[in-house]
Formats: sequence, C-alpha cells, structure tokens
Amino acid sequence: MMSIGEPPLGIDGPNTIHWATGTLRSFAEQHFGGQGSGPRLQPDKPQIGRIFTALNLRKIGGMRIEWTRNLADHLRLVDDDRTVSVFDCVAFLRFQKRCVVGSRQQLFPAGFVDETLRTLSLLLPQNDGKTQAWIGAQIEEHGLDPLLAECGSLATHERRFENFSYWNNRLVILKQALDESRPRTLSQWWFDRRNGVQWYTFWVAILVFLVTIFFGLVQSIEGALQVYLSWKALRQD
Repeated sequence: MMSIGEPPLGIDGPNTIHWATGTLRSFAEQHFGGQGSGPRLQPDKPQIGRIFTALNLRKIGGMRIEWTRNLADHLRLVDDDRTVSVFDCVAFLRFQKRCVVGSRQQLFPAGFVDETLRTLSLLLPQNDGKTQAWIGAQIEEHGLDPLLAECGSLATHERRFENFSYWNNRLVILKQALDESRPRTLSQWWFDRRNGVQWYTFWVAILVFLVTIFFGLVQSIEGALQVYLSWKALRQD
C-alpha cells in the first residue's frame, strides 16, 4: 500500500511518490529497490538491543508513533525527530508474501516484504508483555490491523543491522535518535534506565527533596501550632 500521486481533494502523507511511466511492478522495484542498493549508514553498534521497540520509542525517546498505510513512510522520522511513522497493514504484507510463495508475479523486490515484516517484529515483539498490552490498546483506539499483535519476535542473531538492507538506513537513524534522546519529563525519567547510576541519582535527589519539603512543612505546622497555643494561653490568663 502506497500513496501514489497527489489527490486534488484530499490530504496525503508526507512522502507521496509519483508513478509516471512503466508498470506498477517496475515502479515499486525502482523505488524500494533503490533503498537496498544505495549507500548504507553504519551504526555505532552492529547489534540492535531489545530496548529498541515502538513502546520504548514513545516512553523513553518521547516520540509519537504515527500509524500509516503508506509503505513509503514506514520508519520515517519527521517533526524534528519527534514523530516516527510505522506501517500497520500486516495483512497486506502477508498477502504479498503468499504471492511470492505461490509463484505469482511479485510486486516488490525480492526479500523486501519479508524484511518489512521483520522490522515490525523488531518494533512490536510478540514475546514482550508490555508491548503487547500497548499495541492491543492502539489497535482498538485507532482501528489498526489486528495482525500487528501477531508479528512474532526476533532472535538475538536476527537483531543485527546487517540483516536489514532495504530498511537499514532508517533503522540506523531511528536507533541513533533513541540513543541521543534525553529525558524531558518525569515519566521519561522513570522509564529511561539506560544509565542506571544517573537514574538512581535522579530519583534519590527527588526523594531527598520531597522528604525535605515534608519535614519543612511539618516544622512549619508545628511552629504555627505552638504560636497558636501560646496566644490562646495568654488570652486565658
């Protein structure tokens, strides 16, 4: 599913692509095939950690997940790295995969559909309970493809950038944006435990601050009560 052309009466995604000549198959091959044959960005680390999920992009990275039916926008960062688009139509991808298995004419480049499904397994691991609870709520709230909750999970040896060619560059950029993100809200400070020492230091400081406020308030109340009792005793005398 892609947004092709610009509808005269409508609003489309940020990455509308133009199909001018040739067949749809050759057009898709040219557009998406180029993503796998161009220069590859090199990540800081070859392994993709299990922290790299759509839920953590939102909770730790502070990014908004924008669900899209435009495959050309999948994994695209926009809005100054605060919004990431994720393709949600798993049923469409599985149908295209069955076309390949059934020896029908495939629409996309070889391996592209399978790799796209693996990016969803990476972002929405089925073996992560918190992610499953979150994606279930997202499906119900936004009317998404229910198969998003059945994307499977990737083994450790599969969670490497070298295993992605078509989506490598966008994954590298997205992972870098997550790594460079810093907590801006209390909820982000709570969920972001990448730096254990910093996390404990921050919350110990918050605890000390709250305890100080509490005892200061108690002393103020106690002092006010003593003044009131003294004033009341003087009046009685």
